[in-house]
Amino acid sequence: MAEHDQVTSQVASRATRSTQGKAPLSLKGSDILENEVNLVEDGKRGVDPAPTPTPQSPLTPHKISRVEESSLSNALQKLKLLSLTPKKTTKDTKIKNRQAGSPPSTQQQESETNIQEAQAVAEASNAAPVANSRLKLTNFFPTRRSDRKSKADLLKEQTDIIEAALTTQDDTKLGIEVVTMDNKGRGIKAVKDFSKGEFVVEYAGDLVDVKTAEDLEAKYSMDTSKGCYMYYFKYKGKQYCVDATSESGRFGRLLNHSRIHPNCRTKVVMLDDIPRLILVAKQDILAGTELLFDYGDRSKESLKAHPWLSL
Repeated sequence: MAEHDQVTSQVASRATRSTQGKAPLSLKGSDILENEVNLVEDGKRGVDPAPTPTPQSPLTPHKISRVEESSLSNALQKLKLLSLTPKKTTKDTKIKNRQAGSPPSTQQQESETNIQEAQAVAEASNAAPVANSRLKLTNFFPTRRSDRKSKADLLKEQTDIIEAALTTQDDTKLGIEVVTMDNKGRGIKAVKDFSKGEFVVEYAGDLVDVKTAEDLEAKYSMDTSKGCYMYYFKYKGKQYCVDATSESGRFGRLLNHSRIHPNCRTKVVMLDDIPRLILVAKQDILAGTELLFDYGDRSKESLKAHPWLSL
């Protein structure tokens, strides 16, 4: 009985706090909350409120239902009333007016006229470059071709000159002459200017193999007054020798030696599948200059017999 009286007093005390409005919101029943909301809305509309029901004991917390607030429902109603369709533009209105057959205004006619004029100007400006592109610079200025020769043309021209000189075998027309030099004997001087790489003269003689050249050289060494004009060279892996010892009237065999200051150098060219030994200018040569080239003999025996080979 004592426990029953204690529980009864606790329930009564809870009911008393609920009727005084001091109970927490979470302990109020869903029916009471709904009635309170309806009373507030009816009061705003001018409707007499319904009689207040007899307060009851609040439900347990797990039966509490959530009630939507009036402000939130009003906001949702406003959103429903909003129109999501886009506003009609002035352009759409103009199109509809034209389709309906209504005449355009004066301002519209002027704007359309301006647009058409602008399009005509644009088309004319685009057509002008096309017409001008057909014109060439040569329509106004004459074509001037360069007088400079290509490397291929220069090489061909030089080859033709060399072949002509090797064919004629006349050295008196090459711009060189035979002169007597002090302490040297005969030598060759330039009568005209020579450019670097230009053909000067051929080292003309008999083309023999190495074995024959060695035999002839041994024979020439027996006659010191005669001298030796043997020139050995190698071309495409094969050894050759030009024997220019015999007097032939050719000038190439008379060029003197200089190891330190040569202004000519030897070069091999092919004519009718035969190697020919020529001399070309190693540098620019002025008229009146003695023509010299390096004999290339560096043997001890030759340097001992001919000390001038080292000069």
